[in-house]
Amino acid sequence: MEKLNKLLLLYVVLIITNNAPAQLSESSWAFGFGGTYPRFMSIWSNSYSGTENYGAYVSLQRNFSENVALRFLGNYNYLESFYNTTSGYQKESVSLISTSLDLLYYLVPCDPVSPYFGAGFAGIYFKPKNASEPELNDNFLEYQMNLRAGAEWRISENWRVISEAGYFTPSSNKLDGENDTHEHKGLFGTNCDTYMNFNLGVLYYFSKGKPSQKCDLYTGVTVNAQPLNPLTIQDVEKIVKDNLPKEVIKEIIVENPITAMEKKWVLVGVNFDFNSAVLTKESFSILLNAVQVLTQNPDLKIEIQGYTDSMGSETYNLNLSERRAKIVMDYLVANGISKKRLEVKGFGESNPIADNKTIEGRSLNRRIEFKTK
Repeated sequence: MEKLNKLLLLYVVLIITNNAPAQLSESSWAFGFGGTYPRFMSIWSNSYSGTENYGAYVSLQRNFSENVALRFLGNYNYLESFYNTTSGYQKESVSLISTSLDLLYYLVPCDPVSPYFGAGFAGIYFKPKNASEPELNDNFLEYQMNLRAGAEWRISENWRVISEAGYFTPSSNKLDGENDTHEHKGLFGTNCDTYMNFNLGVLYYFSKGKPSQKCDLYTGVTVNAQPLNPLTIQDVEKIVKDNLPKEVIKEIIVENPITAMEKKWVLVGVNFDFNSAVLTKESFSILLNAVQVLTQNPDLKIEIQGYTDSMGSETYNLNLSERRAKIVMDYLVANGISKKRLEVKGFGESNPIADNKTIEGRSLNRRIEFKTK
């Protein structure tokens, strides 16, 4: 076989039958913990909220589906406020412990950053100190209504960072140490104090169910849809030919006919397991051809370029394309190709060779290109 020159461009088309834009399960359990900054909102008109507040929380969460979860959360909050007296402002503080049960709904669970909303109720225990009404320096056991909004930030397979804001209305007007019966500043105009808190913590998914089918689906395809007809080599060659400049094809085929390897190679059948960057056994025989070419041309150095389709976020696709390109490089190295001859680069969803609006086009765009340096 003759040596390849700098015009060689090898396309390894990855026909990934289960390419999910996010790593997710249909159901799961998670444990979380973090810090809290609480602050009074609607309280006695003769007082204002302090700033030296703090707290912490722990949580246990059950995800029943990709979108819906039920969460138990225990929270400790220390809040301060200042009320006006004839001798100046006095500080009132309250220690509050709450145990909440909230229903959470994730808007885009398949994305690396998944916003969610939640609502629920909590049992609360609190004890004001130095209250403006001395009889309120006591222990109270009540309940509250919770409204929450936040986001999960995926940092690994099992870990998430949680950022969340909550708005809470207890069942009485005693939390700030003043039981005024005519303020009506609570949720829906109730005569209750309100407060907010801001949580920042982590969530660890320690148990997972079956891999998500929802995050593996393309637009317009249902779980029970019939499998697509497999692409043939002729299908791939036609789509690639239709999307390449005609002048380049003419130059390679007509003007330089002596080296067959100067044509573009399209290898179909390199796959990955669902939700991973692990090559399937069917892929090895296909990639073996690339190993043979590189072995027979020891001076050839290549850049392994990873691409994805346009499904999922741009950031996730960029990372996915690089991880899968690295897996291909690892395979080549394991088969005797020097790592010094290889370079990995991920391009995500850029430079598509087919139409991302069609399922067949997206399949072609999930690919690896071998390009000489």
